[in-house]
Amino acid sequence: MRHTDVLRRNSFEIQFWGYEIGNVIASMTGAGGVRAFFMDLREAWIESGKSVWQSSLWLAQHFPETFATIGVIMLVILASPVAKLAGRVGGNGASDAVNICAVPLALALLVYAASHSASLFTIAACSFVAGSSLLRGAAAFPMFLKIGGLFLGLGGLVLGVGGAMVLSSGTFGDGSVALALGVTTALTGAYVAGAGLLTYIGGIGACSVAPGEASDRLVIRLAQSTGPIGRVLERWGDPLVSGMVRRYVWPSLFWVDPLTRKRFPFWTSMLARLPWRFATAALALATGTEAGVWFAVANALWAIGDVAIGVLDSEDRAAVAV
Repeated sequence: MRHTDVLRRNSFEIQFWGYEIGNVIASMTGAGGVRAFFMDLREAWIESGKSVWQSSLWLAQHFPETFATIGVIMLVILASPVAKLAGRVGGNGASDAVNICAVPLALALLVYAASHSASLFTIAACSFVAGSSLLRGAAAFPMFLKIGGLFLGLGGLVLGVGGAMVLSSGTFGDGSVALALGVTTALTGAYVAGAGLLTYIGGIGACSVAPGEASDRLVIRLAQSTGPIGRVLERWGDPLVSGMVRRYVWPSLFWVDPLTRKRFPFWTSMLARLPWRFATAALALATGTEAGVWFAVANALWAIGDVAIGVLDSEDRAAVAV
């Protein structure tokens, strides 16, 4: 119980570092693993004449996975600490401003990775980071829960496609183990996509109770749930996502008790993903490849984030048990 209390108190911090470091390593997996990532950096440094600026340009042109991974690392390392520092100096408003500024940077990184035909694992990691950047600003702008959930869902779909193409990519070798890894990775992506839609559903509830204060600033109006983007999502997105959750997401969680699904959304989210995290990590290790080892580490870190989400319901579940 004591361990559960510690996890619950620090849930959001654990989620951030578990998921984001996992995203960094998954992005490195797209580049062939950590060793391949640093070899790309070394080659760029030599080819560019040992100039940091020229090395960055060279990487952007020749190694999009490595360049995008550096961007992911920068966002992960800087976004949360800088937001906390800004919050201590200028209050919650300053912290929210930093989180909002991270959103266009994360989106630009995702567009770059997709437009330069980077590895699907790298594109998925960029999409997850974009979603996380939006979720960090959701305390001030609940509509970001909806958009962030969509980007998490997109990342899950891309991860699933990457899993389906494991054999053709050769990243994890070939044979029956690589084939099984592709299947579990595809299933992981599908259930992560479903969890992203559940995050969107949470955004519907958050927006319904958010204050509808108007603002003179265009950027603020665009980010508010009562603004033009929020109204479009409410009219078209909410019914579509709600229907998909009812028809596909809930029925797919056949191993989770229906009452649990209804009463404990965070616990359900954890149970939806953990089996596939463990299976994928085990099979990734079994491939015996460097990329497989690091992909297993990424899944283990993602699993830590899943558990940190699940414990948010631990107090309510304990009360029901009593």
